[in-house]
This record gives sequence, C-alpha cells and structure tokens, in this order.
Amino acid sequence: MFTATKNIDISEAVNKAYRSPFKRWDEVSWIRTKPVRQDSISGLPFSPELVPLASHQAIAIDSNRWMTVLAYRLLAHLQFTTLLELNHVNPVCSTLAQGRAPISLTTEQKNDALRIYCDEGGHALFVEMLSMKVEETFSLDHSVIGRPQFERTLDRLISEHQSRISPNLIKLFFVTISETLVTKVLNDVPADPRVASVVRDVIGDHAADEALHSVYFRHLFPILWHHLSPYEQEEMGQLLPQLVWAFLGPDRQYEYNILRHLGFNREEADGILEEVYVSKEVAAGVKQAAKPTLKMFDACGVFSMFSIQQSFADYELL
Repeated sequence: MFTATKNIDISEAVNKAYRSPFKRWDEVSWIRTKPVRQDSISGLPFSPELVPLASHQAIAIDSNRWMTVLAYRLLAHLQFTTLLELNHVNPVCSTLAQGRAPISLTTEQKNDALRIYCDEGGHALFVEMLSMKVEETFSLDHSVIGRPQFERTLDRLISEHQSRISPNLIKLFFVTISETLVTKVLNDVPADPRVASVVRDVIGDHAADEALHSVYFRHLFPILWHHLSPYEQEEMGQLLPQLVWAFLGPDRQYEYNILRHLGFNREEADGILEEVYVSKEVAAGVKQAAKPTLKMFDACGVFSMFSIQQSFADYELL
C-alpha cells in the first residue's frame, strides 16, 4: 500500500495544465511504426568514449580485450534496459493506468501511461533480440554482467527505509526520476558512425520514444511531490540523490567482473578501477548528466528543506 498523503491545490493545477506528448504516438512510436532491426553487427559495438575502462592502458594496448570490453558494455546496457523496463517502469505504468497511484490522474494521463507501457514492452523485445546477437557475435558470457547497480541500490534503500516510507512510493519516485534522466548513451551512440548501424538504430529507436516519456514524467513529478506530506517530502527528498546516483553512477561491480573475466587478478582489477574512476571526475560527470533533473527538483521546491539540501550536497549534486 502507498502511504496516506494529503491533496494540495498545486497538484490539481499542474494536472489541469497537462498537454499530452503522445498526440502523434500512432505515427512515431517504435511499436506502432518501425521494424525490428535484423542486421548483423558490422562496426564497433559501442562508442569507446562512453566506456572509461576501454581507455585504460591495460585494455587499450590489446585489441581483443578492447573490443571485448566494448561488447560487454553494450550487452550490459541492453540488459540494464530490459530489467528497467520490465521490472520497474512497466509496473509503475500499470499502477498509474489503473488509478492505483497516490494521485489523481485524468483519463488522458492514464491512457498515456498505457502508451508508455506498450513502448517499454517493445523496447525490452528489441533489446533482447539484439542481446542474443551481441552474445553470439562476440562470444560473451551473459553471467559475467551480474545484477545492475540500480537494482541493488533500490533494494537496499527499500530495505533500509520501509519502516518510514512506503516501498511502492520509493519505486514510483525511482521510475519518475529515471525516466527524466536521458543518458549520454541514448544521446551519443545513435550519432556515432563508428558504431554498428544495427546498434545505432536500436538505441536510436529507444531514444526517440524516451524523449516523449521524459516529457510525461517531468509533468508527473511535481504532482507527486506536492501530494506528499511534509514528513514524506523530507524522507523521500533525502533518498532522491541516491536514486540519481543509482541510475547514473558507474557500476564498478560489473566492471570488476569484466576485468576478472579478462584474466586480471583481484589486485590488478581493483587498481585499474581506481585509476579509471577518479572520485571528483565521476561526481562531476553525474552532476552534469543529472542537470535537467536537478533543475526539475529545484523548480518543485525540493531543496526548500535544509536536510534535503544537505543530502544532495553529501552526494555532490549541489
């Protein structure tokens, strides 16, 4: 069950101002208009600049290791997408569409949640089909990837805070935030001519749909936020920076697994990761990537409580 919340007039005002981003959904969404990409993988599996591990000398000097690291990064991205869409976004969209969220939505908003549900199911389908092709082409071991960081972090936060705030509310906010964080992968890979065309097309199809999803959830966030009681706002506000990092931060456990799989021992793997991920540079990158979402928080008054400001400062997001 969701936590009981109070209704606030500003939520109703934002609701009334809703303008659906899906007016042309039948004409532009992948699931309504585009084919499954069937081409073989010819070219790089991923943009090297988006894979810090690939730039380390121990990887870069060996072309086979370098290509394998790029291929695993693609597979990890695809599996990240599948799990996010099926395990997190679609359950929330189902909740929104059925009127089971702790806010009131119009019929149009509920139907748009169903449109996102359809899109996300389509995304899971086409990334799973590409995942199989990637594994076969590069002889990858799927088990090396492991469970993504965002799921591990989300489970931890729910376990630690469920006595104070509803797990379903945490999941709802996580999805709302994740859908507004458009990553460099979605922005950059489709435009990189070095990357295999089938990879560019699949990620480009995903990015085009996600641009509309982001509009929907940017409208939803203030409705959710202003519907919370002050207590809930303070509790949830202190979790928001951790949810941002869960989505945007490097997954060092996955990359450690890759390094061990490539033959590096424990000390070597740890050393490479320490050299690749300089704390200040990582924090600056996460903050830059989160800038539009941080502006959304600011516009909603999220930072009006000192405890929330301090939590964001602690995670280097202010």
